Amino acid sequence: MEPYTTPIPLTERVPAEIWLEIFEQVPTRADLHSVSVACKKFHDLTLRPLHRDLVWAKAMHVVHSLPLWNVKRGMDVAVRSLVLGVSAVPPNVCVPMVGRDGNPEPPPSHPSVNEDDKMLVATLGYYKLSDHDKDFFASRALHDDMFLRIRTFTNIASLTLSHMLVYDMHFELIHSLARLRSLRIEFCLFQHRFGSQTFNHADLPITDLTMVNLRRRCMAFLAHQITYDEDLTHILSLSTARNLQTLTVDSSADVFRHIFGAWDAHQRGWLIPQGLQNVYVLRRRCIDGEVQPLFHGENNFPETNLYHFAVQAPSLRTLSTPLFVPQNVMIAPQALPPSLERFAAPVETATFVAAVRDVKALGVLKCGLGSREAINALESVAVCRPALKMLMLELRGWDDEVVPAVAELFKDLRRLKVLYEGDVGPSEDFLVMLAPEYLTKMPHLHTIELYPQPRAGSAKPDHPRFLYDASYDSAEEELRNLVIPYNRYCPRLRKVQVCSGYIMARTCEGGPWEMERVRQYQEKDDLSY
Repeated sequence: MEPYTTPIPLTERVPAEIWLEIFEQVPTRADLHSVSVACKKFHDLTLRPLHRDLVWAKAMHVVHSLPLWNVKRGMDVAVRSLVLGVSAVPPNVCVPMVGRDGNPEPPPSHPSVNEDDKMLVATLGYYKLSDHDKDFFASRALHDDMFLRIRTFTNIASLTLSHMLVYDMHFELIHSLARLRSLRIEFCLFQHRFGSQTFNHADLPITDLTMVNLRRRCMAFLAHQITYDEDLTHILSLSTARNLQTLTVDSSADVFRHIFGAWDAHQRGWLIPQGLQNVYVLRRRCIDGEVQPLFHGENNFPETNLYHFAVQAPSLRTLSTPLFVPQNVMIAPQALPPSLERFAAPVETATFVAAVRDVKALGVLKCGLGSREAINALESVAVCRPALKMLMLELRGWDDEVVPAVAELFKDLRRLKVLYEGDVGPSEDFLVMLAPEYLTKMPHLHTIELYPQPRAGSAKPDHPRFLYDASYDSAEEELRNLVIPYNRYCPRLRKVQVCSGYIMARTCEGGPWEMERVRQYQEKDDLSY
């Protein structure tokens, strides 16, 4: 009789290297966390992938996270992305700070009397960055420990700087990251240009740059207005990186005027990257709780500077902007690069450019008070671009006539997106009949999106318990029932969004529909199809 042997569990039979490779493929942090609590071995093995995408948005995040790096050696190389929102201030500047132990740092015994320091304190207060509940500032000791650790993250490919003071040390860090490809800067304040080092940003390896909601230092608080330090050219010149392929900006980061449109741009080496393919100009979205003043020149942005920039960008394939040129300014669409294939702009400009350039994806924005303007514009586009692959429409209000018109005019569409203002959207009967009546006329369609535009000040969509019928137990059950006709009439359909908070998606024809919860509004649409 053979002696009893304890079976070896699966977690021990599979080599650790295989588990690590599997865990590297898990896409979301939430799923990784669920795996990590399954057993002690998984807890240890998931530490590295859990810290692959690091978020140090507040000082307490750093306090809780730093000790791990001292215990688990060699994890530094695992970090692929970093979101940083923790700053330090000059000595003797009085703002709430968190110390190494996580406790509030006592205020300086001798607050600075330097005028620049006092104006910095006033600026932080104006933007509400120094509020006690924000937790954006670390003591000098904690900040030095943090930055020393960040310098060991040599494999960072994506870096975000948010709600912080950006100094030369941050640009030194950016220039030291040989693998950096994506850089995002938002809601940040910056060191004065005249006191800054000069960096040649053209040498950066980044391919994707986003600069939105850039802030200016306050220079003086007058009776009825505030004056700002408007010179951000040392920041905006990041857009000259030679390898840049995608550029995303809003009116607070007018690179078209201050960098590429500067009178001495060529002398200073501010040249349009030759490989730049995608340019997205965003509306300056107001976020609840954020101080977002309009700075000099924003009311007239982008004037004609964006048009002149686009004419000179030889590789431009995608251009999306809420305003291309001021009203009553004539443009020559034939001067735009022949490579342009995705274009989104207000209705007049969009139809004008589509008549000349062979665009495959078109965004028709700011359509008028009724559907008639949208339909007239679509009829005009269909004359010269009947084989359009992707169409995005922005309407002032929902109208049942628009989708039928699209189905008649554009038989080759692969993706249709309609955004509308207001709370009144398509009825339940309309959505039920959508597939057999209209979508079936577009046999190549794989994505349909019909939902309201974001409300002012909101970054997160609503997640109602039901859409039309309160008898359903959940919105997911109701949506599954709603898309039943789509299985028969739209076999190629893979994505349906009729509510801003939920998406129904499937991976193959006849496959089950799965509901995805939308956590945040899409910042931009890449006009993909």
